[in-house]
Amino acid sequence: MPELNSSAVNSFIEAVKNGAAEAASSFARTFDLNITIEPQDGGAFQVDKFVETLRGQKGLALLLTVGSQGIAVLIPSSSGLVPSWCDAPDATGRSKLSTFAQEWGMNLVPEDFFPEDFKAGVVRDLSANLLRAMPELDAGFLALNIKKPDNTGAAVYLVWALSAAEELLKEPNLETADVLPPPPFVAPDFGGGADPFADHSLGQPNFGAIPHRKRIEDLPGYSRSMMKVKIPVAAVLARARKPIKLVLELGVGSVIQFDKSCDELLEVEVGQTVTIAAGEAVKVGEKFGVRINTLSLPEERFRRVEVRREGEYRAKTDITQIIGKSPIRSFNR
Repeated sequence: MPELNSSAVNSFIEAVKNGAAEAASSFARTFDLNITIEPQDGGAFQVDKFVETLRGQKGLALLLTVGSQGIAVLIPSSSGLVPSWCDAPDATGRSKLSTFAQEWGMNLVPEDFFPEDFKAGVVRDLSANLLRAMPELDAGFLALNIKKPDNTGAAVYLVWALSAAEELLKEPNLETADVLPPPPFVAPDFGGGADPFADHSLGQPNFGAIPHRKRIEDLPGYSRSMMKVKIPVAAVLARARKPIKLVLELGVGSVIQFDKSCDELLEVEVGQTVTIAAGEAVKVGEKFGVRINTLSLPEERFRRVEVRREGEYRAKTDITQIIGKSPIRSFNR
């Protein structure tokens, strides 16, 4: 595998040229704005140039993780490309930004440096956050020219490789920041619908409410370790049940016919049993992928709770019911 440094700029330029159309389509789906993308100039990362260009600029940052290194995509708000809802996205908005980061990572990054993790968020100062993420001594960059429908242009930047990539999306603790009053207390939801990232007031009894957390990184260590467990994910084209006789007769050139139509969505299966989503097949470079169209809600399970009067109980009896040859003991209701 080639090294992720300034010498990779030609690979990034080629990747952007090949994936520009798909990346533009992803941008339109996320932000409802049609754009075109083309590589402009690139080379070795220059601290002075980026500090001068992005100093104090708010913007959307995409963090693409490759092993222990990171790749940043910086989109300044001054470009007019970042809508206001990105500042405080709801659950749907967070999902859209995460998908957007993943799709841009797949389409604008060379296959040799295919990202393993994708994150996105708006930061107050792109230059400060970038420097905290520590571009390596031989880091590289590539400027992208983004053209909007009115034919005006804007610059977006790819920067690699970052040795402290997790710092890109972190905001510093500002001692002079205004202290906001705590939000009103929200009672915990014991029905399984509580949001683990929901905000709860401080200084009030929480009766078991989940603490305020904004990011996965803020979860306890055991919870974060669970997020790293790898599970099998499969795209299922179709399913069918065939007699064993027909299965044994299969050979090279045999065709298995399914009842599923060609235009139906593929199922996304996790753990070989659970279907979590459905999507359409897409081409990512020279590889195959699935674009998620619908997500399946988790199965809800309910257990009946019996309410009895004080002193009431269910007596166990020795009445035996015979089913076949297996004795089964029962309870009186």
